[in-house]
Amino acid sequence: MAKHLILAMTNPLPGHDDEFNEWYDNVAIPVYGSLPHVRPLGRFRSVPHDGYEFEMKDIAFEYLSVYEIETDNLEAAFVDIRSALSAATEDGRYHFCEAIDKDRFFEPVYVEV
Repeated sequence: MAKHLILAMTNPLPGHDDEFNEWYDNVAIPVYGSLPHVRPLGRFRSVPHDGYEFEMKDIAFEYLSVYEIETDNLEAAFVDIRSALSAATEDGRYHFCEAIDKDRFFEPVYVEV
């Protein structure tokens, strides 16, 4: 089975850190962890440092959540995931967080090489 990583790079809207983090801890991570094929690997917050000789201002994301999907058919896995997420939305377990800055949101998917 191929291992894939989803890197959910996000920022809260200004002044909404608490709401953003509460949603991730109490809604997103429990629901995402119940989805087929998905295993949450952790949440991270960026920290300032002097480790690079360049600045990454244009791609600055304050938060990163990492998820693993193990499958040989990524498209079919996403069909299963979307269906389960839709069911979680319908039964009230899931809703998208209004505190996420939707203008600065990026979720690339990588496959293990």
